[in-house]
Amino acid sequence: MPSNSYITECGKSILINREFRFRRLTLKFSRRENAYIVTAPFFVSFKKITAFIESAKAWFVKIENAKTQESAKKITPGQSISVLGKLLRVDFFPNPKPLVLLKNDTIEVHGTLSKFETILLGYLKNLAKEKCTHYSSQYAQKLKVEFNRVTVKEMRTRFGSCTSHKHLNYCWRIIFAPEHILAYLCAHEVAHLKEMNHSEKFWKLVESLFPDYKSSRKWLKQHGNELYQKF
Repeated sequence: MPSNSYITECGKSILINREFRFRRLTLKFSRRENAYIVTAPFFVSFKKITAFIESAKAWFVKIENAKTQESAKKITPGQSISVLGKLLRVDFFPNPKPLVLLKNDTIEVHGTLSKFETILLGYLKNLAKEKCTHYSSQYAQKLKVEFNRVTVKEMRTRFGSCTSHKHLNYCWRIIFAPEHILAYLCAHEVAHLKEMNHSEKFWKLVESLFPDYKSSRKWLKQHGNELYQKF
């Protein structure tokens, strides 16, 4: 697969690959290679390829904007993040053994710099599971119900769910919300162990577990999207 490159009028470097089996020009951004790549059939001239690239200016703008937004989500040493309603500075310490320590107003991430975000993310997910399990157990005991397991994972359409098999699922990103919001979410899902609906009876159960549920529910509706703007 022979290849060469081309520099656009706006200074972007494009890798050009030629393929026997391709019948049309394609343009993509490869995250793995962090590069723009055009794949072209052998019969297409270099002039046509460059014209195709230059005609995609709006597409380049769209991709660059997406890359900027994605980059803004990344956490780097020295930045601060809100964890359970508390603003904490994240510090990095080189160490052959990965470790995370919570100290006053800082989170110390020990390990290799290349694994910094992975180590921090693992800690936050574990903390989210610890907190969700704690509150779920507390509320389940109060309602005299049982659940089979608590799972914390990525969830894009909701922050929690309760299955007919008594599995409680929570979105790990709730860790970025104030702790009382996390507690409300757990009360909400535990109440579903008795009422698998959103009837008046269900909300009475939620209120018995978390009296100020209305303001917490409102906060989650208003600020929930902000919890996805990290990582």
